[in-house]
Amino acid sequence: MQAIELAATISPQGHIDLDLPETLRGSFGQPARVLLLLDAPAPAAAAPRTVAERRAALRKALAAAAAAGVFADIEDPVAWQRAERADRPLPGRDA
Repeated sequence: MQAIELAATISPQGHIDLDLPETLRGSFGQPARVLLLLDAPAPAAAAPRTVAERRAALRKALAAAAAAGVFADIEDPVAWQRAERADRPLPGRDA
């Protein structure tokens, strides 16, 4: 068994992205065991406590979503909202 340490990044989709050194190219296609050690997360900011703080945090989050174009592909917001709220069959249950 050979042990190596590599820096890796976990993508938002849950994939682990890493670059194997050139010396390991001959090992491609071979089974490997992986031990994932997560660095300590950065401390989270304190949750807003007052109504004014919550409103400010919501305004900031919505502004960031708008700036990122998260909702840009929604042509008709009312139709989109109706479709999102429509009752759907629950998974694992007969309709």
